[in-house]
Amino acid sequence: MTVYAALRDTEDLTSLLTCEFNPSTVKMSKSATWSTPPARNAKTHPRPQFVGTGPQTLTVNLLFNAYDRDGSSSVMPVSVAVQKLLDWTQPTERSQAANNPAPPTLEFRWGALVTMTGFLKSVEVDYLLFDTDGTPLRATANVQLQALPTPTPGTNPTSGGITGRRSAQTSEAESLASIAQREYGDAGLWRAIAIANDVDDPGRIPLGTRLLLPPRTQAVALAAVGGDPR
Repeated sequence: MTVYAALRDTEDLTSLLTCEFNPSTVKMSKSATWSTPPARNAKTHPRPQFVGTGPQTLTVNLLFNAYDRDGSSSVMPVSVAVQKLLDWTQPTERSQAANNPAPPTLEFRWGALVTMTGFLKSVEVDYLLFDTDGTPLRATANVQLQALPTPTPGTNPTSGGITGRRSAQTSEAESLASIAQREYGDAGLWRAIAIANDVDDPGRIPLGTRLLLPPRTQAVALAAVGGDPR
């Protein structure tokens, strides 16, 4: 099963933007600032002193393609995908209403290991192919995200004391296995989600239930020792 790169708004689980093809490269960067004050009459320079770190950034080039499609209406048009990226650079309506403009919090995911939660710092789009009526058929988007600070462990009352925990909401189209496949790239880790949420019968979870998702390393450990929760 191919797992494509995707961006989604963490406050709007229905707002999902999936890349048509996996990116060829993903660039991660982080900076640190050190100070080396001059020492008068010293024979050697002093040891550098740590000042602080800069935010982590992720830069990725996404490709959106509508050429040679079969006409399926479930696939997002290139122009709509690009507009969604541009909209994500604006403050959220909720933050504007509160007179405290803030960008939407986005989650970038590619498989089970390459992830980042942050805000969209920049978007640069190149349209590469057009239909005869001018409709964009192919575009690349160079996207840069800046990571948001990670909350101190134990300070979030909904975290259960487990760092890095996210959540997912059940729907008619999803099961624990499909959620595990989407979040971890391994449908077999559904047992870990069931154990983490004290689910006795995975086949009878009410629609709209919000499930806490342990980090992948903990999910693997839970699935390995937990067995079948039913």
